Amino acid sequence: MYISTEIHSFQAYGDNDKILAMLKEAGFDAYDYSMFHQSHAYREVLCADDYIEQAKALRAYADGLGIVCNQAHAPFISGRMGIEAYNEEFISVVRRAIEVAAILGAKIIVVHPWNNYTAQENAKMYGLYEETARKAGIKIGVENMWNWKSGEPTACAAACSHHDDFKAHLDLLPSDVFVACVDIGHAEMAGLDTNAPQMLETLGERVEALHIHDNDLIHDSHLLPFAGKINFNAMIEALKEIGYQGDITMEAAYYANKFPVELYPQAARLMAETAEYFRKALKK
Repeated sequence: MYISTEIHSFQAYGDNDKILAMLKEAGFDAYDYSMFHQSHAYREVLCADDYIEQAKALRAYADGLGIVCNQAHAPFISGRMGIEAYNEEFISVVRRAIEVAAILGAKIIVVHPWNNYTAQENAKMYGLYEETARKAGIKIGVENMWNWKSGEPTACAAACSHHDDFKAHLDLLPSDVFVACVDIGHAEMAGLDTNAPQMLETLGERVEALHIHDNDLIHDSHLLPFAGKINFNAMIEALKEIGYQGDITMEAAYYANKFPVELYPQAARLMAETAEYFRKALKK
């Protein structure tokens, strides 16, 4: 069981190499290669003409540091309804992201469902990536999402936002390729009629990845755990109950990037220590 974090929130610190070196020094033994738009991961590797060579070079560098890529995150928004040109281009970008993630050594790459698609519609979308994933030898993580309507006080339903809808999505997808990445913060947002323990228990052994962060139980705040209101003891017990064997991956993006750049190493160290707390708790 690795402890890892997404790398996007540390963009101001430097390029991929500098970020990975900092995370290793902070105590992480793995990293989530977050290929978000305009990130170093997106520009330096994913969009490079020689992306395969760039990915191999980054893999070699990370191996030399002694830090592994445990999972990755494809760019998003995953699709725009009625905008076919965007969707066609995005499909090719995600397929390339799957290739990159596999080269880096990731076991899972998270690909968001389309927020407003049904389970059946998203199954067709995910089917576009199944062959690429099988060929690359990597699994695709399906993540629970959320919507927000202007003027409303809380989040509202989206693809996989409710535990039963998440299960319905997974039931339509082959389990040897598609797994659940439960975003703990998303599951605890008011208005979605679920919570993290219920989602974990409903999905059971299909849960192979996590995004761990905290919030005020209303907004998608992406805070460091224990800085908000989520009951992480209940999360730990639910993970034990389902026999979770995946990694501890932090996604506390809005915690880290609020620090001055000079304090990023210290912020990363506390994040790694928090991840280690969870890893130890799951082994008790």
